[in-house]
Amino acid sequence: YFVDDLNLPEVDKYNTQSAIALLRQYMEYEHFYDLAKLTSKTISNTQVVSCMNPTAGSFEVNPRLQRWFVTFAIGLPGPTSLLTIYQTFLDGHLR
Repeated sequence: YFVDDLNLPEVDKYNTQSAIALLRQYMEYEHFYDLAKLTSKTISNTQVVSCMNPTAGSFEVNPRLQRWFVTFAIGLPGPTSLLTIYQTFLDGHLR
């Protein structure tokens, strides 16, 4: 699964984020509870990849969730690099 903008869910009055708590529960226990049938729904053999918005959100991730991820910090490419990247794709596409 790909989780975009991991740091954007709003923090509630209990200082938690319900979407993040649900994701953490899935990653930790590999199942959810079906409250209508009172049974567990198992989800296995999956991977979760996520990203964070560097300009908005809380800029912090719950440590209980973050322990399930390998963290990489990648800066935005400069104007020269962006030109090379897009020019390469467009040249290949427009030929």
